[in-house]
Amino acid sequence: MSDPESAAPAMRTGVIDIGSNSIRLVVFDGLNRAPLPIINHKAVVGLGTDVERHGHLGAEAGRHALEVVDALVRIARSVPVADLALYATAAVRDAANGADLCRAIESGTGCGVTILTGNEEARLSASGVISALPGLTGVVGDLGGGSLELVALRDGAIVERSTLGVGPLRMRERWGAAPASAENPIAEAFEQVPWLGAWRRQPFHAVGGSWRAIARLHMEQHDHPLRIVHGYAMTRGETREFARVLENLSHETISRIRAVSKRRAATLPWGARVLDHAMRRLKPAAVVFSAHGLREGHHYTMLDPLTRAEDPLLAACRELASRHRRFADCSAALGQWLKPVSARFSHAGERLVRAASILADTGWREHPEYRAQRSLSRILHMPWSVLDHTERAWLSLALYARYGGSSGADEAGICHRLLEPETAAEAVVMGRMLRLAFALSAGRGDVLASTPLTFDGRGFHLEIGHDAALASPERIERLAAAAGRALDAPFTMTRHAAGETSPPLPMAAIGTRTGP
Repeated sequence: MSDPESAAPAMRTGVIDIGSNSIRLVVFDGLNRAPLPIINHKAVVGLGTDVERHGHLGAEAGRHALEVVDALVRIARSVPVADLALYATAAVRDAANGADLCRAIESGTGCGVTILTGNEEARLSASGVISALPGLTGVVGDLGGGSLELVALRDGAIVERSTLGVGPLRMRERWGAAPASAENPIAEAFEQVPWLGAWRRQPFHAVGGSWRAIARLHMEQHDHPLRIVHGYAMTRGETREFARVLENLSHETISRIRAVSKRRAATLPWGARVLDHAMRRLKPAAVVFSAHGLREGHHYTMLDPLTRAEDPLLAACRELASRHRRFADCSAALGQWLKPVSARFSHAGERLVRAASILADTGWREHPEYRAQRSLSRILHMPWSVLDHTERAWLSLALYARYGGSSGADEAGICHRLLEPETAAEAVVMGRMLRLAFALSAGRGDVLASTPLTFDGRGFHLEIGHDAALASPERIERLAAAAGRALDAPFTMTRHAAGETSPPLPMAAIGTRTGP
């Protein structure tokens, strides 16, 4: 697919999410399995404030919402988008005059607004998380300004769902300035969800602006090397400890927080208290923060079944590779050629190996001196929601090594901070083998097929066919030596001359590394 700037407008879709605290427009670059947001605009309106106080939307907030939605619709149409959905959530559905606001929006913009029930909102939020993590088993919690949607998933299918009226904006208006005053009501809300007990010890996936803000603050406090919320993970103990700190922040301390907006910071103690209750009730194996939610869920539900069944990571890699690689796709041949090596990996699965194989030729447009570091940075910082932090680091380090980057260089340090030493070593092995593969084949799968790599239980042997691109045998020997050192195993090669029927001509044997 082409670059988003030249993509066919018919491919673009948009969602306007009219929430209790904010109104947001997201426009996706295409109706594909791993879309990128080309527009992401948000305005904080606070529709839920007056709903909690008076039972209806306030006149000023309503006027502000109309202006914001009108501006966002005009932005979406200027893109343009082929499909634009408008969804309203807790504040609008709970307000006595919520339908009036929707009619006013429709009159002013010509766009209908769907007021989601709690169950519909939960379904879309869960679908958004599933879009990034197909086959997920665990609990998704989406905390908006007015409500918390809880969804239990087994193998990517929704099993249970509930809506609780414990959004931070709603609680602050109902119970005053001190989050402790809402302790019993929050506990009672969780106790009304009978299915939670059966889902203890499962991963908990946290969605919503308040919880993403908590993740940002935790990353900042712990100097986490990658400031991307999606895929950031915390243990249950870490989550509870940090939530208790945030619950007791003073107004003065909150006002000094710079990592999140002032309005979002004001709701942090409430969001933290709800998160702490979720930890107490579910005792999850881990807490993983997700950037996906209702808007991504809407996009996911629009896909046809075949597209929805694709692996989102591999789809994202194919999309990127189609725009940047030189040669025809040889990733299947690469994967087959690499099997003697990848079969020995214990920390990187087949999915990451396939992803690296697809992306192996995407850095060639850069100057040779900068291919390694640019490839590392591109993958590490891509606006994808298809990788957690460990996977990002592994794939980045593999592409860095593929272009000759030194594993010990400072620029690779961020990856090593995110990876265990054994996992990082496998990424380097992958990169060194990809570099050797392209030197041998110039991106031709048929050449790799005629240049088999084998492992005999003690070491690796490469049998080079006469059609391999060996303009510089010395370079092949040098790259094979680097692969041997990374593998920490004997690596030998033989080469067949054209038309040869006699035993192959031996090339230099490549020994194992003897030091660090």
